[in-house]
Amino acid sequence: MESFRGRFTNKIDAKGRVSVPAKFRAIVIAQGLNGIICSPSFKGAYLEAGGPAYGAMLDQMINRLGMFSDAHDNLAAALYGESQDLSFDGDGRIVLPEEMRAHANITDEAMFVGFGARFLIWEPKAYEAFRANALGDAKSLGDLLQPVDGVAVPPRPVGGGI
Repeated sequence: MESFRGRFTNKIDAKGRVSVPAKFRAIVIAQGLNGIICSPSFKGAYLEAGGPAYGAMLDQMINRLGMFSDAHDNLAAALYGESQDLSFDGDGRIVLPEEMRAHANITDEAMFVGFGARFLIWEPKAYEAFRANALGDAKSLGDLLQPVDGVAVPPRPVGGGI
């Protein structure tokens, strides 16, 4: 599965339409959906989105929980009950519903940020504040990244560069 990567800021018109980055559209269309699955995040003032592969990952995670447990019900309500399928128009735009825009404090611009299996939609200044904190915290988290299935990690360049 191809990962969502990069940051893109696009204008929102008076009807709430915004162009989804072509790179992101291509990924979800390749997964068989002419649109995105989108929901307000229960973690903060932004939106979470992706294609069918993202939806399948959510299904797997939620289905691991006991069907009648509070954890299952609470996460299902947040992730399924609040989500919407937003179709692409002929120009690659979606209409962001007013309640989603309000949740994320999005008015005239939306920033699409790749997060691997999903992407997030932010009010640009809010993302920049999150990004500054995340990059600072990432410095102490690098040791958590480990090779998968014996894949070798290339040695770091002399001088500590990336």
